[in-house]
Amino acid sequence: MKLKEIEFPNVCAASGSLNFFGDGWWYHKWYKLIFPGFKKLSDCTFIAKTTTLNLRKGNMALKENLQPRKLLPDCIKVYPLKGVVLNAVGLSGPGAEVLFKKGLWQKINKPFFISFMAVGNTAKERLKEAKKFVDLMRIYLPGFNAPVGIQVNLSCPNTEHLTSELSQESINILKVFSVLNIPVDLKINTLFSIELLKEIEEKKLCDVMTISNSIPYGNYKYDINWKKLLNSKKSPLLKYGGGGLSGKEILPIVINRIKKVRESGITMPIKGSGGIMSERDVELMKFDAGVNGVEFATAAMIRPWRVKRIILKAEEIFS
Repeated sequence: MKLKEIEFPNVCAASGSLNFFGDGWWYHKWYKLIFPGFKKLSDCTFIAKTTTLNLRKGNMALKENLQPRKLLPDCIKVYPLKGVVLNAVGLSGPGAEVLFKKGLWQKINKPFFISFMAVGNTAKERLKEAKKFVDLMRIYLPGFNAPVGIQVNLSCPNTEHLTSELSQESINILKVFSVLNIPVDLKINTLFSIELLKEIEEKKLCDVMTISNSIPYGNYKYDINWKKLLNSKKSPLLKYGGGGLSGKEILPIVINRIKKVRESGITMPIKGSGGIMSERDVELMKFDAGVNGVEFATAAMIRPWRVKRIILKAEEIFS
């Protein structure tokens, strides 16, 4: 996928799947030993775990090496037999400046994306955070070995912001990033306004859209039997706000939403994300939804033996 004359692989390791710097999570070393094909994840476009401007405790305490303090954080509920994950990590991280100062992004030798989300309490505060983050990027960008893009996350379900609220300020937020003249990837969920997406395309405020982030708990009640799926009348992560659902249960919802986006007349590149758990899912994203690339994470967590085949299929049909 060529964005601003930079070639990115059409299959991406979604934000959070490989931690902040591409080194992955503690269990990945076992995956690589047990499932040799898992190593092919490094061939994907790397998208860093979403950072905020400042230190954010979130719901998953991190060590200095940015690995979870607990082997099994209670803000993540995994349902391997059902192929879904509910998470409420809440964008835990040390903050953007700490990450830039480590110098590890600068050493990456192939095109990748840094993911950012403004999380202030008001629209004014969030816009100010975005501007400060852009200022930081302008300072550090000259030291990068490889081309880099920015993924603007406007859809994390674990920050106590309403999607409708974030949608309304998307135009102003994206304008802030335009001064960097690097590829901009807008990451949204299926609740995002299509009319706003059309305006974003008309104003050329991003180069690619990623649809969709995880779906906030309790939405799409006609499509998702939440009680049956999670074996509970209430969210198992209620104390963290409910969490966001990813995995195969959301694939039909995502495909249907992307179809509607295309039917609205939007022609810009779209990455399909959400529920890609097999080669067949990649084909559905390409031929049913009409995406230009795919992004996946849940499969890398609970279906590691399928990672290589998913990537090979994506490379084949998007080549």
